[in-house]
Amino acid sequence: MTTDNIVEPAAAIPAATDATPAESTILTNAPVLTDDKVVAETLKDASTGDHKEATFSKEAAAVPKDQQKNVVIIGGSCCAVSSMLTAKTILPKTHRLIVIEKHSHFHYMFAFPRATVISGWENELFVPYTKMFESPEKGEVVQALAVSMTKTHVQLDREVPGFGNQIEYEYLIYATGSRHPEPGNLNDCDTKESAIARLREYQEKIKKSTKVLIVGGGAVGMELATEIREHFPEKEVTLVHSRDRYMPIYLPTMSKKCFKTMEKFGVKQIMGDRVIIPEGGFKDDFQMIKVKTKNGLEIECDYQVLCTGMTPQSDVLKTLAPKAVDPKTGLVMCKPTLQIEDDEFPNIYTCGDVANLNVMKTGGAAWGQADLCVRNIAKMIDSKKKSDASGKQVLHEKLGKYKPIAPQIMLYFGVAWGICQLKLFGFLFATDWKFLIGRFFSYNIHATRAWLWLNTPMSKETADL
Repeated sequence: MTTDNIVEPAAAIPAATDATPAESTILTNAPVLTDDKVVAETLKDASTGDHKEATFSKEAAAVPKDQQKNVVIIGGSCCAVSSMLTAKTILPKTHRLIVIEKHSHFHYMFAFPRATVISGWENELFVPYTKMFESPEKGEVVQALAVSMTKTHVQLDREVPGFGNQIEYEYLIYATGSRHPEPGNLNDCDTKESAIARLREYQEKIKKSTKVLIVGGGAVGMELATEIREHFPEKEVTLVHSRDRYMPIYLPTMSKKCFKTMEKFGVKQIMGDRVIIPEGGFKDDFQMIKVKTKNGLEIECDYQVLCTGMTPQSDVLKTLAPKAVDPKTGLVMCKPTLQIEDDEFPNIYTCGDVANLNVMKTGGAAWGQADLCVRNIAKMIDSKKKSDASGKQVLHEKLGKYKPIAPQIMLYFGVAWGICQLKLFGFLFATDWKFLIGRFFSYNIHATRAWLWLNTPMSKETADL
């Protein structure tokens, strides 16, 4: 298997100790960011245009729930959390947020690559939505699947107490995200129990394997490869990436550092080539097979993990506004204000992975986009109270326009090694300098912050909720 586009690994980094994740001093000495700091750091570069905020009197009398208008968010991931935190301060009491999400718990996917390999802490990665809102007047989370839309309602796949099988909306944020292959995404696991069980299935598969093939060199593929090599140094790991460099939207130095670090971990890397997936996919029978690539290579392996492909979940929006969905990519086309690209529906916004924005699909980017959606909706609500001299309703303040943040990311390569691209003091750079990035190390990839976002601080008592 020695050709020009295969890189045999150098001496591997020593294996991790037998300590459990929580016992790793390298990780627990790093400060865990609080929710306020995370929000501030996530949004500080996310300019939403030169516009004033809509302002509403905090002294306004409470509005009964049955008289409130709904701002519906389809999708309960980072976009929903960001929307909730922003709405706390700027959404008037005449409106409340309704999050439609089929999962019973928030999935902290950033830690899935590690949880695919290391056991004993999976429960920390699934946070209950039960306390996301302080009261029904502030908002509610509806566990259901949105199946279609009209101009006024979202149709659900089931009956929900207090709502029936449809939810009325005045404004809507379409944030359904995209489907990724497991284990980077557990889209089909609707309960905490099923999601934890699925992660443990992957842990057992990796333990049973001897030669692992990882298809795809994105963040999930690279992190998974290094986690396996660190905790199971006796296993052979080969990563195949279709491009000639990793993370092409980031600085070239980011790719070089990823390459060298994985080489140190002992990951065999094949660049600029594609795996030929057999008809019907790979079988999880742990039989040693030879997998072929487009360039004619053969890779011996007994377990294969797919970490490629992203399918935007735009089918529900197509039932109402098919013109707003790109027929080639399936992404939702939107204006700079993040309103969907269909003038018939100025009250519908989009953000996150499903939006056709030329930015890296990351949680930080989605967070800033959702923040802008809520701010613009607040302005539209405010404009309904105002009119010009002729009595015509007008939008007095311009809606904010989305300005992409600089591409920033943190990659975890094992429990004590990382690579990041950051923007500090106006400069964008990639580094693996431990003195700088060590503060971001945490055995659970800072899953603790998600519990704070959703108003249920993590503890021994709450971790299994």
